[in-house]
Amino acid sequence: MVDWTDDRIAALSDQDLKNLLVNAERKSVAEVIAQCKAEMEKRDALKPRKASKPRTELKEFEHEMAGQLAAVGREMAAKYDLSEETAKAKSADVKGFRAHKLLDAKGYAKLGGMQRDGSVAIDRYISYRRGTDVVSLNVFLLKDQPIEAHEFHVIAPKALLDGARPVAEIRPTATEAQKQSADSGLAFKDLPSAAAAFDAALAKITA
Repeated sequence: MVDWTDDRIAALSDQDLKNLLVNAERKSVAEVIAQCKAEMEKRDALKPRKASKPRTELKEFEHEMAGQLAAVGREMAAKYDLSEETAKAKSADVKGFRAHKLLDAKGYAKLGGMQRDGSVAIDRYISYRRGTDVVSLNVFLLKDQPIEAHEFHVIAPKALLDGARPVAEIRPTATEAQKQSADSGLAFKDLPSAAAAFDAALAKITA
């Protein structure tokens, strides 16, 4: 019977070490099993770990904005009844009505279709639907543009916005396939102004 010292086990190749463990387990040699597992753990600890890639400046900005939009959403949900249940009850006459979740599953702003298909750098939004009307607050950045060029868009039916412009003017790169949630909108350079317009639109849609 081979005397498996710690030094002898440490000298084995990874494959030989695995083979020894299999044999020791088959023969129920508890001491050798423990030595093999200890050596494997030691080798695993010495393996270089893949460092997680740091977020790029753009991704960091997107993450921060998704959180700030979500904060506005939570503030609005405390002010108005934006529950899916109420939206469904108030939209009973709309066939196949589907309520919008205000935020994504992680509690952040949702990922917009134009970012999902890669046509813009950032398209994150929060939204509320009642009947056939949708009101959304978005952060938007075209591709190959500096972060400072981002805008905040409030998109909603014209009747819910003061001074609304056609959505095609606000998002001129959007194609027919990238149909927007409403025909009108407002563009802002700062979030507080956009949030105020979103608030005003929600006041009308929930009245």
